[in-house]
Amino acid sequence: MHMPSLKHLLLLAPLILASCSSSEPQEDPEKVFELHRESAFFHWQNRDLDRAEGQVLTALAIHPDDLSCNLYMGWIGLARGTTEDLLAAEQRFRGMKQQDDYRTDLGLAEALERLGVIYEESARAIESGRRVSVAADKEARIAELFGMAADAWDESVSRYEEVLATKQNEVKAINGLQRVHALRGEYEQSLVWANRLISLVEIDLVYYEGQLERAGITDAEESRLRERMSNSVDLAERTYLLGASMLHELGRTKVALEYLERAGSLAPDTADTWTRRAQLLMKLGRYDEALVCLETYLRLSPDDFDHPDVQTAYDLQAECERAQREQEFQARMDELESTGS
Repeated sequence: MHMPSLKHLLLLAPLILASCSSSEPQEDPEKVFELHRESAFFHWQNRDLDRAEGQVLTALAIHPDDLSCNLYMGWIGLARGTTEDLLAAEQRFRGMKQQDDYRTDLGLAEALERLGVIYEESARAIESGRRVSVAADKEARIAELFGMAADAWDESVSRYEEVLATKQNEVKAINGLQRVHALRGEYEQSLVWANRLISLVEIDLVYYEGQLERAGITDAEESRLRERMSNSVDLAERTYLLGASMLHELGRTKVALEYLERAGSLAPDTADTWTRRAQLLMKLGRYDEALVCLETYLRLSPDDFDHPDVQTAYDLQAECERAQREQEFQARMDELESTGS
């Protein structure tokens, strides 16, 4: 039998060793982790929550205590917003080891804020009969849900305040405090936070405008600044609208109207703002201005003629015209009386 040469055996050795290997070479776990974490960030930025979650879970299987990945999981739950997802987000933020990171408190505060809304809405639904409770004692269940809402909002306020103890101008925490105090009916306190938020946003807007005027600004920089500016304008508009609602509840109609006018100056194409302004102007007897606001709403509204909001605007228009005629008639009568005619 012909024996293979030593040279031939040496050439075959690498192939033999490869075929005898029990497994493929293992990838570096740290590189795998980084790959999945970066992929999760990419999908999160693009709001592809399912893919982001899949990548995060794979990364967490390697490093279960990683801060950024656990934050992503919590944020994904907040973005989905179902009761189940919010409860999972709450537990995720509570279970994180990095409790000294302000983002943990911020995430937990928002989860509790929104769970409080769900608990209160559930209580009111059972109370009104819109939802049937399986609890043996319906009244006890209603009281329990209201209590759960109050507890959730109490802790939410505490967590938002803890964030501000670390970062005194954190916009998300200030915004959260104005919302939670409003939810609890504490309008004066909410307005304090609303006004503080507006001040910060106005500073941001001045900064962005200055940056946009810089010589040599690139297209990418301009695009990024305009996006941030748009987000700030949107936040300021929503804050003015919320503030107007609270001021109206407090009976401060003129100041509420000022807030709506500021909201309108920031976002003049928001149709609903114009109907709200019209209603307050009617309340103040300023019918000419109210009619202009209603006409502007009807021009801007994307809804069809039969839409309830559009029909309401037409009803307000008719009511306003009738009140305007009565006002003009009364003014003429007063003038006649004053001249003795």
